[in-house]
Amino acid sequence: MLQLCSSTLPLLGITAFGPAAAASAIGNLLSGSLHSSSSFAQQQRQQQQQRHLSRDALAGQPTHYTHPNVLGPDELAPGLHISEFQARRRNLARLMPPGSIAIIPAASLAYVTGVIPYPYRQDADFLYLTGVQQQSVAIIQTDGSAGYRFQLYVPSPDTEKERWDGAWVGQQAAQQVFKADEVYSILELPARIQQLAASANAVLFDFDRHNSYQFQSLRQSLHEAIGKGKTMPLRPHMHRLRWVKSPGELALMRSSATIAAQSMHRCMAVSHADVHEQLLATEFEYGVKLAGASRLAYPVVAGGGADSCTIHYSRNDKQVGDGQVLLMDAGCEYHGYVSDVTRTWPVNGRYTAEQRQVYETVLEVRRRCLEAAVPGNTLGKVHQLSVQLLSEGLRDLGLLPRATLEDFQKGLYREFYCHSVGHYLGMDVHDTNTVGPHRTLEPGVVMAIEPGLYIPDHPQFGAYAGIGVRIEDDVLVTHSGAEVLSDAVPVDPDQIEALVGAAAGEARLSASTASSHSSSDEPPVVFRAAVA
Repeated sequence: MLQLCSSTLPLLGITAFGPAAAASAIGNLLSGSLHSSSSFAQQQRQQQQQRHLSRDALAGQPTHYTHPNVLGPDELAPGLHISEFQARRRNLARLMPPGSIAIIPAASLAYVTGVIPYPYRQDADFLYLTGVQQQSVAIIQTDGSAGYRFQLYVPSPDTEKERWDGAWVGQQAAQQVFKADEVYSILELPARIQQLAASANAVLFDFDRHNSYQFQSLRQSLHEAIGKGKTMPLRPHMHRLRWVKSPGELALMRSSATIAAQSMHRCMAVSHADVHEQLLATEFEYGVKLAGASRLAYPVVAGGGADSCTIHYSRNDKQVGDGQVLLMDAGCEYHGYVSDVTRTWPVNGRYTAEQRQVYETVLEVRRRCLEAAVPGNTLGKVHQLSVQLLSEGLRDLGLLPRATLEDFQKGLYREFYCHSVGHYLGMDVHDTNTVGPHRTLEPGVVMAIEPGLYIPDHPQFGAYAGIGVRIEDDVLVTHSGAEVLSDAVPVDPDQIEALVGAAAGEARLSASTASSHSSSDEPPVVFRAAVA
């Protein structure tokens, strides 16, 4: 979260604004125009009132009471009312065996070193069911009918620890804000788990969540249930629920995709010959966070030249030379929902003939795959289509003159296309993976579609050697076909050349102006990235 502060201005997260309003909001903030606004004064009063709340009434995260400019009444995320989380728990209970319990731990902290933690990211299943962005353990208990009970186990108050880390959710807030039916101290968890498991017909818990909060305690407490064969995995049920997105979720995913696409658009605009990969990766991260994203969805891939053929290249440690393409694969997380976008462009603003041939081959495959992303089809069949079309493209490019179309389709294509055409998308980048690629697509499913071709950097491929192209979009399946959520960044090669070419000219003009105004004792600032 980007924050501005001074001796008189309280911290104000830019996440309070939508992507379109972020830039103007910062301008208003710097000019001081927000000082006199009624909404800002209201927020100050509410923050002062919050200091006098009892410890048990603290939610430990943004609520409408503390962040009225972000969250509406009873919302736990923008557009997601508490009733939606209650419906999710009810839907899970309907999938569970009668008289069973489901145990869902939050994510544990990860540490950079010593006591220095990484920014906390909640487990997707836990967040989906509870809306809680802190460490705790949730239990859903079915009663044999359509009803359920929601128990939440929260850390006990610790004044000394809270001096360092801030207060977390109290028992009163757990009931009033998150609508838990029963709230207990985490210290009571082992004994209560044993009691609940002993009387339950089944216990749903994912034993491969080794890094989850209280995992060791949970596993030990379930030892007897394991021996009696009562345990079964929870994840397939959770992924089934999360696979189709609600209208509120889709609004957040549209925002996430738009933020990422607009930031990548800016990266194209500032590109030029000899641009540094890390500069573009930094430009992307700056852009998405300025627009309200909480974090990157994954490390930015900004591979120039032959490194455009490295699928998860992330060193980003070199300049991209004149005549080379750059492949950027990047996304962001916006209120718990992620985006995943890839574009490939020439940093000097002009594709070579060979680069354009490869690019247009992939672009046509993208078009055909989008046409196939419809209800009734499957992701697996869309992948098969991509293999067929890319095999035809490889044959037409003549990269292996003696190879036939049948040779490529039988497996030779893998030398140039080694990944699937896509994956589901949502609260995780590779979302709901237990659903699998053969389930029939339904309206409300979101997935990344990402065909690509990667020509090995080998002399036998001549001018095609070292050209990697991938085009990836976030795609919503609707009743009428595929809706591209990430269309704020162009895919048409002519539009890309116009965008990058104009930016390269601006960069040269800016550099010339800076040089003419610099004095001998004030050398120009040059971007220099640390090289591993």
